[in-house]
Amino acid sequence: MPPEIFDLTGRVALVTGSSMGLGRATAQVLAEHGARVVISSRKQDACDAVAAEFRELGLSAEGKACNIGHDDDIDAMFAHLRQKHGRLDILVNNAVLSPWYTILDTEPGLLRKALDVNIGGYWQMSVGAVKLMAENGGGSIINISSTAARHATVMLGLYSTFKASLDGMTRSFALEFGERGVRVNTILPGLFDTSLADAFTPEQKQQAIAQTPVGRLGDPREIGYAVLYLGSDASGYVTGTSLVIDGGRTVSVG
Repeated sequence: MPPEIFDLTGRVALVTGSSMGLGRATAQVLAEHGARVVISSRKQDACDAVAAEFRELGLSAEGKACNIGHDDDIDAMFAHLRQKHGRLDILVNNAVLSPWYTILDTEPGLLRKALDVNIGGYWQMSVGAVKLMAENGGGSIINISSTAARHATVMLGLYSTFKASLDGMTRSFALEFGERGVRVNTILPGLFDTSLADAFTPEQKQQAIAQTPVGRLGDPREIGYAVLYLGSDASGYVTGTSLVIDGGRTVSVG
């Protein structure tokens, strides 16, 4: 493929949960390839700090807080995008609430809160994105899921349940909005070198690495490169699919 097919100059990309971890790395990769990136998380100061760091690197970035579990925040985000940019080309649904509880210890209130973020938030963000993207000929939505969607893990029952549902959501949106030029895909990361991995003990990490054919944790930028592909013209014929990025661990453990 010619390198210019990955050029995102003139495009606006919104990455939720991008003040740290996979989201931050993804936002930086998109910005490095020319996108105007909107850094978003729950706290404005965290968004502004990352955006400022990106601008110091010569990248185009701005910060805009949004709690995707709150409808008013989502409405405000799309009002901002419409007023300031008049478009949205790439949405990366990455923000997540990942409770670390056994199923029996999961209170109903926590269940509802996680539902509002991990399903309701992704759904509402995608609906807003489709409307704005369609006005400008289309765009790309990338949902960040997890290999936990396919492999149950103790203490992550709620997280796994919601991540598994993203597959159905992705396929449904891809089916309904392909004719509007909007493509929708899912990425399922395995264990990456982020703060989320710190929830595991050193022994659990070593076991996971031992089960991974490439023999290491993932580099967060590797998710960014996958998002770059799915957000660029290089993937113009790709929609409704799921991409596992886990160093082959799924192959190893089944």
